[in-house]
Amino acid sequence: METQKETNETQSFRSSDFPATEFFLRLSEGTKFFRDKNFEKAINEWEEAAKMRPDYESTMRILGSVSYKGSLDDFPLVGLFYALASNFQTGVAIVRNDHAHKEVYFKEGWIVFARTNKSEERLGNLLDKRKLVSQSHVEKMVVEAKKKGMKLGNCLVENGLLLKKELREVLDLQIKEILCDLFSWQEGEFYFVEKEVNDEDVVVNYTPLDIALFAARSALDFSTFRKIVPHNQVIFYIPPYIESAKVKIGEELDANETFIFSLIDGKRNIDQLIKFSGEDEMFTINILHRLLLMGFIEKSKDSGAIYDDTEFKELSQFLKTLLEVFRLIVDELRKELGVMAEEVLERAKASLNEEYGKVFHGISQEGDVANDTNKILKNISVNYLRPSGRLIFIDGFHGLMSNILQEMRQLLGIPLTKKMVTEIAKVRGEVMKFCADSPARNKVLDTLDKLVTQFSG
Repeated sequence: METQKETNETQSFRSSDFPATEFFLRLSEGTKFFRDKNFEKAINEWEEAAKMRPDYESTMRILGSVSYKGSLDDFPLVGLFYALASNFQTGVAIVRNDHAHKEVYFKEGWIVFARTNKSEERLGNLLDKRKLVSQSHVEKMVVEAKKKGMKLGNCLVENGLLLKKELREVLDLQIKEILCDLFSWQEGEFYFVEKEVNDEDVVVNYTPLDIALFAARSALDFSTFRKIVPHNQVIFYIPPYIESAKVKIGEELDANETFIFSLIDGKRNIDQLIKFSGEDEMFTINILHRLLLMGFIEKSKDSGAIYDDTEFKELSQFLKTLLEVFRLIVDELRKELGVMAEEVLERAKASLNEEYGKVFHGISQEGDVANDTNKILKNISVNYLRPSGRLIFIDGFHGLMSNILQEMRQLLGIPLTKKMVTEIAKVRGEVMKFCADSPARNKVLDTLDKLVTQFSG
């Protein structure tokens, strides 16, 4: 095809601008199947396209000095993206319809970032939905990020509310969600403008087919699972022949699969698995689907039973109790030391051994007990996959509060520290009186006893 003449006007992408090769025909057919929710056929078409080498020589030439536009009802989005990829373009593709506006960043032909004006796809909402950072903390950080001229994610990391690894993972998920939604659009306008893309905007490196196949496979997993399991009250169990090889099977699974697998006991339903794992519904369901396909779990016939998840209730209850004790100490510290209190808290956390430190990654220290409870449950799910490791948070709290009280005694004296010990003793009495006997209760009582004994003199 001849190179288009350079012009200051916006040039149009039309279906006639694309070569009638098998590669582009399969992109188009895959898009039709995806829009019709025939995800299996969409995957087949796009997988075949992925095996081919696009005919770059006959693809429309894109000039950097020209802006381009196109219509999604004339040619599939994945094809429009491939026109940019095959020309190794750097800039921003804007895709919009009457309801949404999205921006897809390209660098040398790779998809590297995406933005959206859909509130449910914004980073703050995604963090809140996945119980990583509360909405109230996101709102605070948005204000701070604007003042400092920072990106929200970097501001969250700087303030200790997210780990860098967590930020990378959630940005990757956000970009996939923004882009996957686009493939279902029947109508919309497409624009591309050449623009410099800074290195800090490079979050991922995907081809258009990487995203298309991810979208189709995720949708297929979810829709296939829903045909087998129509609601979240269904219960799964581990067959006896799998139970006997559970440890060995765990070695074949990734960390997230291992944790979900460890929660399946023939009593918890899907809603309870989602709650315990700290993950969202689609994430948990896709793991269950994989475990089901591998034959590691089976659907229980008794799927209507109401089950009181005592382990989850206990973990949550004692987490909240220990967080409340922690808040009492922190509030008193801030009252007496002001901004110096933050230095004490940072030293206390830094002094923990690595295993205990993992428990507290990303907790806010701002009094949001419900959000921090979910955050610690999430940390447990990622770092302590075996049931035997789930009570490590109690030892972690002992180490953290011991470190803080030690500094409190040195900086503020024995009387104030004794005041805190009195409050801890009251909480200990409530646990003793109102909580049923269990290994977790006894471990919490032992931790509170140690703190009272250590700092009462």
